[in-house]
Amino acid sequence: MGLYVGLDISQKQTTICVVDEQGKVVVQGGSLTRASDIDGWLGNRVDRAQIVRVGLESGNMSSWIYSGLIKLGLTVVVLEAFQAHRFLATQRNKTDKNDARGLAQLTRMGEEFLKLVTVRSQDNQETRALLAMREHLAGQKRDLENHIAGVLKPFGLVVARGNVVPETFRERVIDALCTATDHGVEIRHFVVPPLDLYRNACSQLEVLNKQVGQMAAANPVCRRFMTVPGIGPVTALSFFSAVDFPQRFKHGADVGAYFGLTPRQFQSGETDHMMGISKRGDAMVRRHLVTAATVLLTATRKWCPLKAWGMKIAKRQGLAKARVAVARKLAVLLHSLWIKGEDFQWKAVPATDREGLVPA
Repeated sequence: MGLYVGLDISQKQTTICVVDEQGKVVVQGGSLTRASDIDGWLGNRVDRAQIVRVGLESGNMSSWIYSGLIKLGLTVVVLEAFQAHRFLATQRNKTDKNDARGLAQLTRMGEEFLKLVTVRSQDNQETRALLAMREHLAGQKRDLENHIAGVLKPFGLVVARGNVVPETFRERVIDALCTATDHGVEIRHFVVPPLDLYRNACSQLEVLNKQVGQMAAANPVCRRFMTVPGIGPVTALSFFSAVDFPQRFKHGADVGAYFGLTPRQFQSGETDHMMGISKRGDAMVRRHLVTAATVLLTATRKWCPLKAWGMKIAKRQGLAKARVAVARKLAVLLHSLWIKGEDFQWKAVPATDREGLVPA
């Protein structure tokens, strides 16, 4: 008789439920959140040879537990959090015990029904950690810059912004503080500490940017990605580490849906209409792709068919929708270049196709 295991993982304790092929609970309990402890708990209570699958919900600790259990010889699947959440929400009471039982029953339904999550390799997980830390520091830098400039505005001190280096911004803030002191406004003592924190965040961000650039330059696939207009080291490395294994997508169009760049559909009876993009999947990669699309549409001087196509959409429906549409095309294009092992090939755009479009 086959057995199916559901794991409800928390930071310290993991709740375990084992059901048989008919869905009857065989045993329930818990162990410490370590692969060896979970495996030991199962080995002491059931025949490990009868375990068909172990299922756990995707989350921050799922890849660690997944890797550990795989090394111990168990067949493990990681369930999509959205599907698991909707299934578990049918329970009247939300408890760890009920969640583990629900995950066990969901695992028993089979891979034809389940929406499984592919666990990335350790190297790509490390890359994702680097990119996530870089994005966090970039957010801190932006927030500090906005806050410092916002504090000065009520006193009539407008700091010129724009595409400036951190040292230039700091010098402008110091000049504004000197002006404030001359007019009897004493705000220097609480503006300078955040300004020092801003400078430190910028220096640390520069270090991470260099690491990202070096990693992208050393990766032949990322170098191929960067032949596409608008794609830089951050977007290339982000896409590469998120996809990990390109052959898992049967069709290139699936990549756009994977990153939440395709419209949602609502169909019921005679009602059938398309809504905004799903925004499912990796939000960081989606932001990077949209940023790359923006660069392609607004900052890239050289024309290519993709730019012309995006500018036509921008003319009809606005730049916001054009950016998302081009970002989806970029995802499909990067996947195609990866599969084929080719660089991006520039193609001339006839002047007639550019007629009436806003120049870059």
